[in-house]
Amino acid sequence: RFDFAMADGHRGSDIGQAISAAGGDGGEHSIENMEREGGACRERRVLCPTESRGRRRIARVATLGKRWMGWSMAAISLTMIDGVGGLEDGFCQGVNAEMSCCEKGSGLILPIVPYEYTWSRGFRAFIYLVGLLWCFLGVSVLSDVFMAGIEAITNSTCIKKVPRKDKDGQPMKNDQGEIIYDEEEQNVWNPAVANLTLMALGSSTPEILLSIIEICGAEFFSGELGPGTVVGSASFNLYVITGLCMVALPPGETRRIEGFTVHVITGIHSLLAYVWIAVVVIINTPDVIDFWEALVTFLAMPWLVAWVYSADSNWFRSPQVHPEISEEEAGAAVGRAGTNGEVTNGDAAGGGGVNNLASIKQNRDTPDIERPPSTGIGRTASAGSDKHNYMHYRRAAAQFTSGGVKQGRRASLSQSDREETTTKENKEHTQFAQALTESFLITTHSVYHWEAAAYAFAETNGEARLTVVRSGKTSEPGAVSYYTADGTAKQGQAYLSKAGEVAFEANETSKSVFVPLIHDYQFNPDLDFFVTLEPISPGEGTVDPRSCKTKVTVLDTDKAGTFAFSRANDQSFLSSDSYAFLLIERRQFLDKLCYSRVKTRDQSGVQMVHYHPVESMILQWKPYEFSKQIKVRLCAFEEPFNENPDDKSVRFLVDVVQVEENGEVIEGQDEHTADVKVVYNPNAGGGDMQEDIPTWGEQFRQAINVNAGGDLSEASVADCVMHWISIGWKILAAVVPPPNIWGGWACFIVALGLIGLVTAIIGDLASVFGCLVGLRDTVTAFTVVALGTSLPDTFASVLAIRADDTADNAIGNVTGSNSVNVFLGLGFPWLLAAVYWWAKGPSAKWVAKYSTWRFYDKYKDTGAFVVEGKSLGFNTMIFSILTTFAFIALYIRRRATGAEIGGSHINNRLSSCLFVSLCVSL
Repeated sequence: RFDFAMADGHRGSDIGQAISAAGGDGGEHSIENMEREGGACRERRVLCPTESRGRRRIARVATLGKRWMGWSMAAISLTMIDGVGGLEDGFCQGVNAEMSCCEKGSGLILPIVPYEYTWSRGFRAFIYLVGLLWCFLGVSVLSDVFMAGIEAITNSTCIKKVPRKDKDGQPMKNDQGEIIYDEEEQNVWNPAVANLTLMALGSSTPEILLSIIEICGAEFFSGELGPGTVVGSASFNLYVITGLCMVALPPGETRRIEGFTVHVITGIHSLLAYVWIAVVVIINTPDVIDFWEALVTFLAMPWLVAWVYSADSNWFRSPQVHPEISEEEAGAAVGRAGTNGEVTNGDAAGGGGVNNLASIKQNRDTPDIERPPSTGIGRTASAGSDKHNYMHYRRAAAQFTSGGVKQGRRASLSQSDREETTTKENKEHTQFAQALTESFLITTHSVYHWEAAAYAFAETNGEARLTVVRSGKTSEPGAVSYYTADGTAKQGQAYLSKAGEVAFEANETSKSVFVPLIHDYQFNPDLDFFVTLEPISPGEGTVDPRSCKTKVTVLDTDKAGTFAFSRANDQSFLSSDSYAFLLIERRQFLDKLCYSRVKTRDQSGVQMVHYHPVESMILQWKPYEFSKQIKVRLCAFEEPFNENPDDKSVRFLVDVVQVEENGEVIEGQDEHTADVKVVYNPNAGGGDMQEDIPTWGEQFRQAINVNAGGDLSEASVADCVMHWISIGWKILAAVVPPPNIWGGWACFIVALGLIGLVTAIIGDLASVFGCLVGLRDTVTAFTVVALGTSLPDTFASVLAIRADDTADNAIGNVTGSNSVNVFLGLGFPWLLAAVYWWAKGPSAKWVAKYSTWRFYDKYKDTGAFVVEGKSLGFNTMIFSILTTFAFIALYIRRRATGAEIGGSHINNRLSSCLFVSLCVSL
């Protein structure tokens, strides 16, 4: 439309050249002369010879730019409008002729605008960069929906008939000789396997699909975007995310990987995966991926799943009794008893051994603040924990970046409904925890305290092992004294009185104290005594009065076990929760096999309306099993109508009693009852599913409203801005079927297809952008694309490290995700391409593309899937070396400080700089 810019086929690189090409010299027909001459001509209402329609438009734009934003902005406006400053002459010649940003080049979808290559190169780069960032946001929004489908799939349950076992482990039979079966509701997916497969797939979907789409769209020729994104994302995940987690915690707080066995297995496999890439593309068959190499890469995924399942099933640990329901399923720490009789919280993910920090005995009469109330967010909830899996934080991160629903409102609702009173013991436990945190901030002297506020040991254990921890200034030797004191337990009857000193060497931070226990072989209630720390002298450090005393409970083992709920009252849940999780404890008789029966009874809550009944569930208690957790499935119900209009809850009872092997109640045994309250949650929207699975219509309502239609007072300006930026993606995500259709599979399949479509666009955007700014696809993938696909994981890990008590969700997921990236993101497309070229042989395009390749003569007759290992092999070799250093650094931190993440302010900063520098050096 602007004739001067296209006159005689010329395109200038600046305004002066453009005007000269149109018939001027850039001086006589400068902008000022055009304005002056144009004004004179307009007064006469005639068209001046030197002023065409295009020039008049340019003059107007330049005048406005000069008045409003200066000559610099005017030049930018002119460049954007008239199209000057396009790809310079010669750029798209020769080997560059078919580059994605040139006239002959094209991606899978983009460019789609005719003659786009004539636009300004800088303007095109800006547009493609904005489009790339916007598509990253779209992938994050669609991944949130994808995760919801995965959540529904992995939380699916089934009813299984399990044979009842006798004390010898043999199936029990009735009078007719038939095996007695108990019905149990079990998860279809093993938690560890689900986390490694579907959940890791959810977080790695963009990288995997980008690699698959790139190879399939390029007629099974190898590309650089997919492999580059896989390596770049892996380095960002391991180095940058871990480094950010280091500084995300306040000084003094630490986070330890509890599922250490699983973490070690996934870490070793992730390291070997990248070593394997370097081997196959550089050493074994240079620049070629054979069929068997691609097959081994792909089959490494089920191999890793088998190892993780084995570790989660404790095949690599010494025999130990575990609760019937795992913590990862229940979301709560369940008390376990080891073979030594010490009641502990077991390793939540099946690895890492017994942690003395978790040896706090759960209080039997009052709520235990060591197990905070559930927020009601997510598929499962428990009165005993706020623990979530990685998927929860991944979805929270996606909602945060897109201005989605705020979850704090739901958490506060659950908190107010479930914590109606605060007991004296709760306050004492809170003060103890505060004292431990504050002690790490002291640097002038040593501070001594007990590692746990309370311990519990069976009287048959022989001794109680207590741990004294020194914090503050630890660079010099120190000592602290201790002594025992009677409670309900009397010295000489339940334990032997003991007093003494605990000496610490320089830089030593913990020491154990052993108090002998007495087994009296008579029934008596559980008894308590206390052990107190005292400073030896003012120069030997101090003790905090809030953490200087610990309670030791001696558990009696000399009478048939009695069973009770750890919290008989105030067992509160939300109507949006999937299950009510109740913890049953065995009070005595820990060293023998026994059975208990659990059943539910209606109160204001009605079975099949408010909850699913439990009919005579029989639990088998093996020796030294101290606690078991049961679950009662809840129904999402409409608002109840009670006499008190402020009471929006219903109640039902759960009874437990000891029984014989055949289920008959033992004479003289009393039933213990838990009063369960289910509070109606108005945010759940009713229906059969939990609060975060709305109906199809509600999905669209939430998509077009800020904060998902919630309270606008909780939405910040940034939330509103991000909402309107992402509203198109939100409406597209609302098209995906809700996760309650087909058990989540409909949501999974449709969301996967939409993510694949957006990922294809991202691949084209990244390729064209890299071409415009002069970056190879490998560099673009390693930087821009890897950063964009890893940002949601970054937010999720930071949220997890702050909210969780462990580092499993924050950095434990990194190694699993990196393994999945290689085994699926490279193994699957490589397998497809290797099979394709093995079956088809060399085509004319293959011959033209690789005629100058160094191994052309070797493969010219058979063809091959060529993956040139210049940059890929080098990058993976360097990454493998740096990853080894990173794992060593984490292990040293674990051995030195007891945790991979956290510690002192200086330690956190130095560790963070170390990990970020590893990414920069790569």
